[in-house]
Amino acid sequence: MRYYIYGTTDLAENLFYLLEEEGRKIEGFTVDRQYIAEQYKTLEIHGETVKIPIISFDVLKGYSDKKEIGIYLCIGYTKMNAARREKFAEIKNCGYHIENYIHKTACVETDKLGEGNLIFEQAYIGMYAEIGNGNIVYPKAMIAHHTKVGDFNYFAISASVAGHVIVSDENFFGNNATTKDKITVGNGNLIGANAYVQHDLSDENVVVPERSIILENKKPTDFL
Repeated sequence: MRYYIYGTTDLAENLFYLLEEEGRKIEGFTVDRQYIAEQYKTLEIHGETVKIPIISFDVLKGYSDKKEIGIYLCIGYTKMNAARREKFAEIKNCGYHIENYIHKTACVETDKLGEGNLIFEQAYIGMYAEIGNGNIVYPKAMIAHHTKVGDFNYFAISASVAGHVIVSDENFFGNNATTKDKITVGNGNLIGANAYVQHDLSDENVVVPERSIILENKKPTDFL
């Protein structure tokens, strides 16, 4: 198999680093032609400078041995994850397999896992959970037992989804966002950092915690 990473953002760079560290050879990055500004992406890997080719996805479309190529899809939460959904469909229509990535320190207790998911360091997915396609689960995020996650959701660092929750499609969970158990989260919701969801959500809501403020005329030493 030959492997490519779709994307050239920080997310793609991070995944390249992790895959190389685990011994998986990546042939190059790929994006649509209009997004290519240079032929190579220059990265620092363990103190060494490496140049990784950037290949137009139009070129990959013309390859005849599509069954011999795996693609890691590295598009973040652009357009509330819709951009990732669109590119996923295009890649699949071209006949390519979209790879799952599960970091060696992640704990995934279920085999009900779709295609094109990225599960990073120390993430946890519990027993009897079901995960769809194209989800991104960042370090230390948790999806608990018996929870069903749809497609193209984004779980930021330390987001926590409790047990028996249904998460539909294209939701964004910010850092440390948390849900109560046994609730349903609809489609396209933005759940901000440190927010707590305790009731069912319909579609396209924005949930944020109370605002953090800077106390005037106070110093840290007034408290500690």
